[in-house]
Amino acid sequence: MKKNDFIKLIPIFILYVIIFKLIYQDNGVITLLQVCVPIFIAIFIAVILNPLLKFVERYFKNRIISIIIVYMIFLGVIVLAITVIAPSIVQSISDFIKDIDKIIYNINNFFANPPEKLDFLLDKEAYKYFEDNVYSVTEKATEILTALLNTAVSSIISVTSKVINFILGILISIYILYDKEHFGNLFYKSVYSLFDNKSSREIIKIGYELNNNVTKFIIGKIFDSIIIGVIAFLGAKYIIKAPYPLIISLVIGITNMIPYFGPLIGGIPAVIITAVFDPIKGLWMILFVFILQQFDGLVLGPKILGVQLALKPVWIITAIIIGGGLFGPIGMFLATPVAAVCKTIIKEFMQMKLKNKNIKLPYDKKSK
Repeated sequence: MKKNDFIKLIPIFILYVIIFKLIYQDNGVITLLQVCVPIFIAIFIAVILNPLLKFVERYFKNRIISIIIVYMIFLGVIVLAITVIAPSIVQSISDFIKDIDKIIYNINNFFANPPEKLDFLLDKEAYKYFEDNVYSVTEKATEILTALLNTAVSSIISVTSKVINFILGILISIYILYDKEHFGNLFYKSVYSLFDNKSSREIIKIGYELNNNVTKFIIGKIFDSIIIGVIAFLGAKYIIKAPYPLIISLVIGITNMIPYFGPLIGGIPAVIITAVFDPIKGLWMILFVFILQQFDGLVLGPKILGVQLALKPVWIITAIIIGGGLFGPIGMFLATPVAAVCKTIIKEFMQMKLKNKNIKLPYDKKSK
């Protein structure tokens, strides 16, 4: 065997070793994913910051200067969140934990002496059922709270490793953005080395389409969730005057990353927290969350995501329902960019089939 032939076998040997470790090591795949966490973080950060880098590079032609400016903005936002927002969140959570006993008392008092507008509860078996199970429910709630606190302590202990992963992710993302053309060419050469020219062109086109859609979707959902979180905070604090408006808005804002149905998912704990302090306000919170979800699902979300991905609202909703039904929350989150890619493929296929057919669509100006 020639020396060059032996060198060519080295990548195959390395790949074999990795596959062997994955197969024979306990939880090999999970271990690999844990090891690659900084890389996943780096890719996520690079995807988010790449549009900003492109914008900055229009004015500063130097890649290094542009990267420095982009990461100063990125780190500035993080520092602002840590120094301004984080202390308020921690204080709200601390106050909520201190009020656990008060919450349990309010639940007891609500069923024992419901408000006049809700006195129909005395005529039904709701109070009896609660009275029979209140102690077991309280005990279970205490166990859950204790488990959550233990988990929080464990998370605090392991926070160092998470911080290290995040710092490594930032550093790796810098190199990804600096050499992004290199990785683009590497993807290009890899595809052409494995497939014929026609298939390679289609795969590359789909790959770039998916990258653009995922980037636009993530950026769009971040803006959408920030707006919904702010509206939820203002509504909870100044309109409903609910307790812990910061916690409520934070939960609704985070769950809003799941399109359309996110505010409803985040609204469940918001309604519960509000209702145990004031049942009437709890009813208003239900109405507020419903209106917020309709506004996000029918107006704000389609405007932001529909423009970003060129998808009609009905296709976004359909994609979310199918993705959520098949793959759960992750499927709901990724359904929209995947649907945009599918739409592009189907549209090009139909254009190819209809190219030589003289067809006049009845609603050509309206339908796309």
